[in-house]
Amino acid sequence: MDDPEAPLLSTVPPTWTTILTPITSLSPMSRLLLFVLVFTLILINFCFFRLATVLNRDPIYRRTRSSSDNPPHLLIVLGSGGHTAEMLNILGQYRRLQHDWPQRTYVVSSGDDFSASKAREFEIDMFSKSKEADPSGDANPALSAGPTGYDIVTVHRARRVHQNLLTTPFSSLRCLWDCVKVLRGTHPDFCAHFSRPSTPDLILTNGPGTGVIVILASIILLFFGIAGPSAALPRSKKVMKHDTGDGNASARSGQMRSIYIESWARVRTLSLSGRLLKPLVDRFLVQWPQLVEKETPGTGRVEYVGSLVT
Repeated sequence: MDDPEAPLLSTVPPTWTTILTPITSLSPMSRLLLFVLVFTLILINFCFFRLATVLNRDPIYRRTRSSSDNPPHLLIVLGSGGHTAEMLNILGQYRRLQHDWPQRTYVVSSGDDFSASKAREFEIDMFSKSKEADPSGDANPALSAGPTGYDIVTVHRARRVHQNLLTTPFSSLRCLWDCVKVLRGTHPDFCAHFSRPSTPDLILTNGPGTGVIVILASIILLFFGIAGPSAALPRSKKVMKHDTGDGNASARSGQMRSIYIESWARVRTLSLSGRLLKPLVDRFLVQWPQLVEKETPGTGRVEYVGSLVT
């Protein structure tokens, strides 16, 4: 016979009322603070995983097809002085630049007339060489129209020389907004070569501060799905499975992949721009083996490709 004084074990399962009792007993202010804390933790986790998804996309896929209204788009960031000379030297060795990248955009900072002038000279020289190789224009009919297919876009400078550090965040935000407009094809400096410039397939930079802002702007657009492969395409530009060969979304246009080329002058240490962009770009190329040796083994973020400057 059971002991009548023994405690009886409850077999009634817990209900939502019993579970929420500790919460409902809190004051309204405490419940509000708890809600804000839980919401903040969920938001932080979502942002972390979304950013990880953007920064660890699938390997780069080459666009298998292009159309006249949405050609492959290369965006090149130029910086004053040596950065511009080095970048144009590297591009000058790419014989199929006009063929593989019919749409080219050069981004320069305000006041950098040198880079804008050099980019224009580079395009004219490239056109002249192509014209000599194909006088009739049979291989490339676009040659008959002159040096077209490129734009030179000016964005506000992120920070001027000797600028007060207190005002730098405001000028950087202005530069960021300009870069967003460039990537979306809405910047007023774009010419009428195309109905509307497409989102870049590839962003190429070699160290100027503006390049850091451009890469940051591309990550922001990819994060929110405003541009890039995850953005909604107009019906006329949607890429179907048979257009890409395997239906992979990464093979769509406007991927905004990024390649950073460390300056040839950086022999032993990375530049500030390089250190900032190393975890953000798709490929990080250096021209001296010492820069790879200093990297943590197994990270694979830095690639030694030899000297790219001739």
